[in-house]
Amino acid sequence: MILPKIELISTNIELSKIAGELAKELGINLIINDYKNADITGMLKKWENGYAVEAVVTCENIADQLRGKTRLPVFTVQVSAYEVLIALSRAKEEGRKIILAELDYLSPRVDISGLASTLDLDVEPLLYREKDELIRRLNNMQGNIDALVSTTVSAVECAGEVGLPAFLIHCDQLLIKDALEKAVQITRISRRNVKLCKSLQAILENAYDGILAVDERGKVAIFNSVAERIIGLSTDAVLEQPISKVIESNYACKKIVGNGTATSGETVEFNGLTFTINRIPVTIYNQSGLVVTFQVTEKIKRIETSLRKEINHQGLIAHYRFSDIIGRSAMIEETIREARKYTRSDAAVLITGESGTGKELFAQSIHNESIRRNGPFVAINCAALPESLLESELFGYEEGAFTGAKKGGKQGLFAMAHGGTIFLDEIGDLSPTLQARLLRVLQQKEIMPVGSQRVIPVDVRVISATNRNLQEAVEKGEFRVDLYYRLNVLHLHIPSLRMRMEDLPLLFKHFYQRLIGSDHSQELHIVEKVLEEQKSYLWPGNIRELEGFVERYVALGEEDATTCKTLRSLLNKLKKNMPGESSLYDKHMLVIKLGSMEDMERQIIEQAAEVVEGGKGELAKVLGLSRTTLWKKLKKVDMTG
Repeated sequence: MILPKIELISTNIELSKIAGELAKELGINLIINDYKNADITGMLKKWENGYAVEAVVTCENIADQLRGKTRLPVFTVQVSAYEVLIALSRAKEEGRKIILAELDYLSPRVDISGLASTLDLDVEPLLYREKDELIRRLNNMQGNIDALVSTTVSAVECAGEVGLPAFLIHCDQLLIKDALEKAVQITRISRRNVKLCKSLQAILENAYDGILAVDERGKVAIFNSVAERIIGLSTDAVLEQPISKVIESNYACKKIVGNGTATSGETVEFNGLTFTINRIPVTIYNQSGLVVTFQVTEKIKRIETSLRKEINHQGLIAHYRFSDIIGRSAMIEETIREARKYTRSDAAVLITGESGTGKELFAQSIHNESIRRNGPFVAINCAALPESLLESELFGYEEGAFTGAKKGGKQGLFAMAHGGTIFLDEIGDLSPTLQARLLRVLQQKEIMPVGSQRVIPVDVRVISATNRNLQEAVEKGEFRVDLYYRLNVLHLHIPSLRMRMEDLPLLFKHFYQRLIGSDHSQELHIVEKVLEEQKSYLWPGNIRELEGFVERYVALGEEDATTCKTLRSLLNKLKKNMPGESSLYDKHMLVIKLGSMEDMERQIIEQAAEVVEGGKGELAKVLGLSRTTLWKKLKKVDMTG
């Protein structure tokens, strides 16, 4: 640590000696300069030229000469009234008429008249510049004075030469120490401020943004090098200038400052480039100031691209978009239209539908068209992990939270999804304990890792999915009603494959083409041949089952592309593996396109009811409806009996 460097301008030997001893005690690099040999003007020039002194300590009268002429902090050693009183008391023993002799500019700031009156003394001040002058005047006063007192050793010496009793006003050690300690304190504060200013300057100069700040006086206080390059004005020409004057002479600066109102992400164009502006009004000493940051928009896009690549590298990315959803049926197109509307909101989404219908495909598509598209997409299957492990995966844990915990702890999926979307698949299988914790996250927007006492704020959109009927689970007490309403702000139901059979050829073609590669002629020929055979099966496993079926079909190979023997054989095996519903697979529904939608719904329900066994629950499953929806439709067509 570098010792504080302080200069002492001393008026007497005693002050120099005491201050020197205190400097060692306080750890000060003290430079002592005798006032009678000191050149004040020369010292001022020396300080201004960078002489490494951080503060000055001297008596009050010399301090008066220095203030306003130097930027260095100046501290005074006060004259102690107590020490003056002692010196006058000793002088009284010689008589009542006392001379208080001081160098010019060094008269003590003590009420001498009050002390003299108290001691019944007649004290007369005498100011001098040179020792010869003082000796001459003392000789002229011989016989009219009894003694001399002074704060300077030189005056005492002069009195001795003319045979006059003299008494020195000693220095108060506590007051000297107080002045030195104040100098040290201010020096350390000054060093800290210089370091802070240099750090701030380094930050401003190395920032990617142009930064312009206007202080409470309406003058430019900050103008970094990036702003200098963008606006085309030098820092020296702008700093401490009224902002009104600067924008009058510079169009670019005028566009950036604008009307001074707050804005975020505003784009402006000048010099052939587009810039993104953030403008923040601030309050300084109850007066208004302004901070403006700006950057070339193309640079921001490059940063976003880089961030996107990093997220992709971590695997926290949504790969699918709405354009990847295969289907032209009215039902799937309406589902996509509804899902696109949800991209405009940041509210929680609950996606329902049977297993294999593509719920995560829709979740990823919603994320990729939302304002969170550049953030991470984190997915987890809530049914795939036991409760204890799932909790630590969702919320993370601290080091030592449990046996086997990773050193340094682990970040949870909610924290990893900060700024993006988390997809909670099979949400209906959450335990009651985790339901309560998830509810708190949704309400408070913060998580607490396992084994931690700290909370972490998170900004995450939650999309959940389930193949269960959560309303029924709520009624049975298996799922929290408050959590259900938190998750089900926006609801999206994905239709089963049997409800959109017209999309089946397209889906088959998509999977087949992906597997066989570029052999398009064979693909088209097979699709035409198997169109009706595919629709004869209801595909209870939905699109996932269809995809597996196509993989199995391609792996086996078609023996006869004309008769599609292999395909028919595979379809028949699927039907035989579902004996409970075999009668349904051999039947076709005929719907007459006459009348209203209600008439066509009646036809579908009536024909399905004839072949489905197992009551209303099984009928609802085949039709891809919830029991409540089926009951409402049955009531509407008068089939509740």
